[in-house]
Amino acid sequence: MTEAASQLIRAFSSLTADERYTVLIELARLSETDAPMIDDDYSCAGNEIFAMYDDEEAQLGYSKEG
Repeated sequence: MTEAASQLIRAFSSLTADERYTVLIELARLSETDAPMIDDDYSCAGNEIFAMYDDEEAQLGYSKEG
């Protein structure tokens, strides 16, 4: 991963949940191409977003086991 990408991730991680959501939507809009996304692309993106929110909830003590 490039240093620029690492800096972007660090900056993104410091945002509030609302800001992250807004940025994700904008990044998705900016990354639109003529090439269609396949189901695996959507699945991977969804899994990554879910994991990000799951980690945040765990850090805040909101997640429950079981």
